[in-house]
Amino acid sequence: MLVRARQTAAPPSVWTWLAITFLWGTVFFGTSIVMLNVSVFWLEQGFFNPEWSEISSVYAIYFFVLLAIAFGAMMLKNRMDPEGKKQTQRQQDVLAGKREQVFVSLAASITTSFFFTVLTALTFVLSGVLIDMTLHLPVSVVLTAALLNISAGLAVSIFVGLVIFVLKKV
Repeated sequence: MLVRARQTAAPPSVWTWLAITFLWGTVFFGTSIVMLNVSVFWLEQGFFNPEWSEISSVYAIYFFVLLAIAFGAMMLKNRMDPEGKKQTQRQQDVLAGKREQVFVSLAASITTSFFFTVLTALTFVLSGVLIDMTLHLPVSVVLTAALLNISAGLAVSIFVGLVIFVLKKV
C-alpha cells in the first residue's frame, strides 16, 4: 500500500502547516477572484476587475495574512491536541475506509472555501487603500461569491478523495 498513516502520534511540522496553508490559501485566492467577478456580474452590483499587477500586489499582502493564519492555526491545534493523537487517528480511519470515502473533510472544504473568499475580499478592500485600486464589494457580492466558491471547495475535496482512493488501490 503506497499511502500510509502514521502509526504514532506526532504533530505536523511548521513546514507542513505552512505548505498546506499556502497551497489552499493560494488555490482559494484564485477561485475567490473568479467568484467575486462572477458575483459582481450576476448581481450587477459593485465593481471588481483587478489587473494582474493589482492581483500580484494584493497577493504580496495576502502572503503575510496566510503566514498569520498558518501560525495561528498551528498554535490553536497544538493547544487542543498537543500530541497529534486525534489527527493521527483520523488519518488512520480515512485510510482504513472508516471515514469519508470520496469527500475528504466535507465540512472543512465548505468552511475553508467560504472563509477564504471572505478573506480574499477583505484583503482586496484593505489593500485597495495601499495600492490605489478601484473596487467596490458590497456584502451581498462577497457572500454570493463565498457561496459560489463552495463549489470549488467541493471539487477540490472530491479530487483529493479520488487521489487517495486511487493510491489505496495501488
